[in-house]
Amino acid sequence: MNLIKFTSTIWNDFVLNIFPAVCINCNATLVRDEQYICSRCKIALPRTNDHLQSTNRLLQKFAYEPKITHASSFLDYNRHGITRKLIHSLKYRGETDIGLMLGSLYGQDLVQMDKLHPDIILPVPLHHRKLKKRGYNQSEMIALGLAESMKVEVDASILVRRVYTSTQTKKTRVSRWENVGNVFDVASPDQVIGKKVMLVDDVLTTGATMGSLATQLANCDVREIYLVAMAAGA
Repeated sequence: MNLIKFTSTIWNDFVLNIFPAVCINCNATLVRDEQYICSRCKIALPRTNDHLQSTNRLLQKFAYEPKITHASSFLDYNRHGITRKLIHSLKYRGETDIGLMLGSLYGQDLVQMDKLHPDIILPVPLHHRKLKKRGYNQSEMIALGLAESMKVEVDASILVRRVYTSTQTKKTRVSRWENVGNVFDVASPDQVIGKKVMLVDDVLTTGATMGSLATQLANCDVREIYLVAMAAGA
């Protein structure tokens, strides 16, 4: 261990002793190498195992688009569970490393699938106003975590959100579809022609956002579309 790394380790340990980090879910004190959640809560994460099912609940949402050959989410989502706490901290508290962590964990599962070999990973884009306000795109953080495990390139410039829309959180199912109609563009269609594309979002509910983007990509003659979300809810 070189001197700089040794000094950094000693300093980090000192800071943790004075201001110990705690698990987002159970408030247990985190030990070295634990990030945001303790090992017990990480093991207990409500994994959906969607990726192990050839036809699952999410893929059925997108049966209208034949180029969508995979749709899965990493975790189940409910209003009071650990998944909501993680996603909320990622989106609204600036905890970008949570996106990297969750993406990397799910990527370790997805990379073992024989038929899932994306050529490129595309995060669902934010409008430039929202991106400026938040400072980062949570879906891009997740995509980067997936890319780390899957060894695939991420390109956040290919998809753009041209129209600023209000939040989807409290909208009805029909309103969500209407809210995202024709708001996205593929800025560089030549970059996806003939490619297997993985589209990444944080939470998938009705599928309105993913569906709109998938339609845009299908019109650009992509080969296959894989939809991946960190969480799925009703």
